[in-house]
Order: sequence, then structure tokens, then C-alpha cells
Amino acid sequence: MKNITNHFEGRGTQKLFYQYWAPDSGKVKGSIIAFHGLGTHSDRLKIPAEYFAEKGYGIYSFDLRGHWRNIIDISGHIDSMETIQKDIVLFMDLVKEKSKDSKIFVIGQSFGGLIALIYAINHPGIAGVIASSPLLGLKMNISGAKKVEKIVSGQMKTIELVIEQNKMTSDVKLLREHIGDKNKLKQITVKTYSEIEDSMKWALKSASRLICPVLINQGMEDKFADISKTKKFFKNIRSSDKTYKEYEDFVHELWHDKGRAEVYRDMFIWLGKHL
Repeated sequence: MKNITNHFEGRGTQKLFYQYWAPDSGKVKGSIIAFHGLGTHSDRLKIPAEYFAEKGYGIYSFDLRGHWRNIIDISGHIDSMETIQKDIVLFMDLVKEKSKDSKIFVIGQSFGGLIALIYAINHPGIAGVIASSPLLGLKMNISGAKKVEKIVSGQMKTIELVIEQNKMTSDVKLLREHIGDKNKLKQITVKTYSEIEDSMKWALKSASRLICPVLINQGMEDKFADISKTKKFFKNIRSSDKTYKEYEDFVHELWHDKGRAEVYRDMFIWLGKHL
């Protein structure tokens, strides 16, 4: 497997880090744009990327704004979700150029799942979207209800980002790695929190506009995302090509949980049917 890193121009000509995983042969049967979860980064996609690269797919991802290598001015700050969506549009142009005639899918986990669904709603011509435990509603408080009394960049307030990692994965080895990850966010801005809340509400109201092929995977022991909101969203999807799959005993991050091979297999089969 090859792993290549580079930069592309996002909205406002902002230089943004991205990376690409591909089969050693360089030949791909399909391309995937993948989005990571809140507070993490594109390196967290290495495990699913390795799986799909071995199956003949090219996987592209970039650190979302405010996250690790794409922190612009303030750690954890997203000026608007519209800006991220514009970044994706520009990134899609890059992927189209590199992938030539292969179909392009968008996939995302948690917060990345929300971002993928919003993009799919606004761009019905894409080949398909996969959202794993999409963040359409919060079951647990991500801030610990504690505002950090610090003002940066004028009047920009930040909130301590507290995500219990043992609620994300039950894989002990990966849990240790995620706890020790020095590049995950420790804060987000109040603006970011507000943008996430507004985006979850918008997505729920806009589910009927989703008409491309869609697969939603959901862990039944998810203590982070509100499963009832995921089910409500799925019910309202207008696309006739929609699939919802639940996984017993799985927690939030399906791509990193024990037994994830089953999730990958289901995703692989679904992708194959839509090439």
C-alpha cells in the first residue's frame, strides 16, 4: 500500500494538508473520500484505508479545519460548516483529476459521517455515501459543561473538549493509542460547538433531500451519538437505494471497534454493488 501526503487549496486559497492511500499497483477500481471524527485527524483513518486499499480502492482524506495539521489560527475552531463543505468541493476536484473515470464515494465516521451526509444532500450526483454512527444528535456532553475562561483572537471563547475514549472503542490496543494521541484536540471554540449543533438540526430537517445511494451503519451500544436521531434521519431519506445496518455490542467508532472486520466487509460489499 502507498501512502502519499500533500496539500491542496481549500476555500479562500487556504493551504490544507491531505493524504492518499492506494494499492501498490496504483490501479484503482473506485475512489473514496473519507472524513474523520470530531477532535481527531486523518491519521485515524489508516486502518480502514489499509483495508480498502488492499481491496483496490484509492482513499483520500484531509484534516478538517481546526484539527491538527489544518489548524488555521485557533485549535478546534471551525468558522462555519459551509467552509468545510466548500473545502470538500475543491478537494473533490482534485480527486476527480487523480481518479480519472473511477466512481467517487464519500464516507465518514461520527462527525465525519455528518459532514459526508450533508455533502451528499447537497450533491446528489455522487456515486454514494456511507455514514458510520453519524453525529446527528449528541447523547453525551462533549464539553463536560465546563467553559474555559480564556478568550483568544478577540472575543473567541473556547470550550474544553472532553470525549471519553472508552466510549469510542472497546478495542483495548486502539483505546490506549487514542488516549495517548497527542494530536487530538483538547478544546473547541464556542463557535464550533454552535456550528455542530446547527448542522445536526439542518441534516435532520433535510433528510428527504438525500437521493443518492446511502448506507448507514450504527453501533447499538453507542453512548456518544443519539441512535434515535440516526433512525429518524434514515426513515426520512428519500432515496430508494438506502440501507441501514445495526451492530450488536458495538460502541461508537465502528471502524475502530472490536469486530470491525464485519463492518468493513459490509461496506466493501455495498461499494461493489455501486461501482
